[in-house]
Amino acid sequence: MNVTRHSDPCVLLISPGIIKWTDMDFGLPHLVALGGYLQHHLNVRVEILDLNYEGGDHNQLLRTIESLGPHVLIGLSCYSSFDFMRVMTLARFLRRNFPETPMVTGGYHASALPQDLVFEGSPFDAVVVGEGEEPMREMVETLLGGGRLDKQRYGPKNIQDLDSLPPYQWELLHRYWPRAHMLGRKFQIYLSRGCPYRCTFCMERAKTEYKWRAYSAERAISELQRLATFTDLSQWVINLADPLFGFQRQWRRQVLEGILEHGLLPRQYWTLTRSDDLNDEDVKLLAQAHFSIGIGAETGSPEMILKMQKAKNPERYLGALERLAVLSRKHGLNWAANIIVGHPGETQRSMEETHAFLTRLFTSAQETCGWLSFDPYRLYPGALIHLEMARYEQQYGTVFYHPEWWKSWYDGPFRAEHIDPSDEVSYEDRVRFMYKAYAPLLEQIQQRFRGQGRSVDRVFKQSLAEQAKLMSPNMRDYLLRRAAQAKQEVASKRQLSMMEETTSSSKPSLNDKPTLELPIGLQVRDPKIRLREQAVRRLLEEGVLRTEALIEAMLTIAPEAHLSEADAESMLLDRAPTSPKPGKSAPWLGIRTYAMALEAMEPGLGDRLADLTSGPKGYLVALWRKLVGNEGEVVAPRWGDPTTPRRLKGTFDRIWIGGAMPRVPETFLPVLADPGGRLVTFLGPRFLPQDLVCLERHGEEWKERVVAKIRVPVLAGQAGWLRS
Repeated sequence: MNVTRHSDPCVLLISPGIIKWTDMDFGLPHLVALGGYLQHHLNVRVEILDLNYEGGDHNQLLRTIESLGPHVLIGLSCYSSFDFMRVMTLARFLRRNFPETPMVTGGYHASALPQDLVFEGSPFDAVVVGEGEEPMREMVETLLGGGRLDKQRYGPKNIQDLDSLPPYQWELLHRYWPRAHMLGRKFQIYLSRGCPYRCTFCMERAKTEYKWRAYSAERAISELQRLATFTDLSQWVINLADPLFGFQRQWRRQVLEGILEHGLLPRQYWTLTRSDDLNDEDVKLLAQAHFSIGIGAETGSPEMILKMQKAKNPERYLGALERLAVLSRKHGLNWAANIIVGHPGETQRSMEETHAFLTRLFTSAQETCGWLSFDPYRLYPGALIHLEMARYEQQYGTVFYHPEWWKSWYDGPFRAEHIDPSDEVSYEDRVRFMYKAYAPLLEQIQQRFRGQGRSVDRVFKQSLAEQAKLMSPNMRDYLLRRAAQAKQEVASKRQLSMMEETTSSSKPSLNDKPTLELPIGLQVRDPKIRLREQAVRRLLEEGVLRTEALIEAMLTIAPEAHLSEADAESMLLDRAPTSPKPGKSAPWLGIRTYAMALEAMEPGLGDRLADLTSGPKGYLVALWRKLVGNEGEVVAPRWGDPTTPRRLKGTFDRIWIGGAMPRVPETFLPVLADPGGRLVTFLGPRFLPQDLVCLERHGEEWKERVVAKIRVPVLAGQAGWLRS
């Protein structure tokens, strides 16, 4: 292996982190394997950043990346389609700050839809399709030799002999080892790649094709032994994250026997496999080696087994699950069956068949060692269904409401699952059936479940409890409300697109989303920051937020520093504030109202701005100060009549009055800069929604624009609804 120094050229590999912040795995084996391969073959230094664990804001991230230079190449993982929008914002941020550094991406989404990531104006220079070792080696060799990346797509060049790879270089996680047990509950490692099955819903084929490849059994044991020199396995749940663990029976048994022989026993192994090939000896070995297994059962309907391409013989497939249920009780093997509800082509009959089968599977005996997890069908790029959406629409009447859901800022998990499975079963039908049928079954499974009598039982029980929570009536009702709202949004966008097609206007489409060059999702473990980012993403998706400086201000300024935690949460969730004393301005307004007002006002660096209602320490004033910068000035009097300009000295570029008046007094006109000074406030009746208006000065006249209709508290004062 080459010995590298900090001054050597660096290949920086970045994982963007995940929005699902609970139960995160530690390890990044795909980046560790890739980095180790590059270090083994090239005279290059590799650094890995996992943004789940870095902490700090974008300025801290920038300083960290600069400290790891000089960079020969930056690789940014777009592992999942749920990462897509955050990866693009992070890439634009990196491109702006490292304009000369080549940048590449790869992962499942990148392999399925490389054109999503490399296009004219993209921050990326190239995309890796398939596994990364050989394509990245080619790119780094080119760059070290003084060349340039001359292709936009590299690969696929998948590794056929995994034993030819160097050992996992867990040293590359040196930034995180001291805190490893605090960072993740499970440790992730791969012992094989690929899957020979052709399930219609799975995107595995996009990256690794239809071939199963594994380390030799001896090498697999060696890798686990090497891992044990870095950390105490007994403190971890080890996630063998292979797409399909143990496809070959002989290999599987040799690995399990090797684990037992060498005492490589963690708290628990967790892996995904199939039940087709598991007999008494296999189940016994799995239990003895501290395994729990996940089975992608997906359905209990013979009709749907064929539609999903899970197996050619449905009876044998379902029989294997029944055999596993019996053998698991005999040997004490815990297992989970995952079910997909609402797969395209699903019918009322097939849903009922699945429910009946699962009821027999889990309740025919007094106890069960298995449990259920449910997933609605989700559309994944690169899966067969994604490639053949038109066929499913024509053959089954499937409706994909959000065929490019990953390009949305907000609510990706809902949009991915929002489909009508067939002309017989709507999304709403699927939701109602799922909650009505499976909530009682989950309760029965909880009552019958038998763990292993060890501390790891807590993990199983937590999974069962999480599934029960997801089956609550509140969640059902939320999904139904969200579906009704989403259908209205889809209809509105279609109507808007039709209108735009018939006009020659050169204005940007209202369907266009703003380009964000500030990374998001850097501190997902902090619930306050998650809530703030969720609010911003929602406003981005709705087209309310468009200005980069404003987006950055809303992402970086913490409202809880200026409001109580309860008020900050309500403001970010866009709830109405408690009505203040009549005539008083509200202590805060909803985040959407603030965003619309700020976009209408367009404050810029160096502006002189007056806020007559917020007070000097309010959240909105903090936003103003961020937007006008040190060159500007924000005047926010604590007391006085907000409906007159008496407290203002000189002229102002912008004025904000955060309450409703019958009209704006003409006395404000001379206080505004001419031309273009703006006053934003609310005009209208006391007891009905008022107009959020932007008044712009042009000489001795106003130019008025109505932005939205919102109900806010009315003001008292000389020109208010109530007298002071």
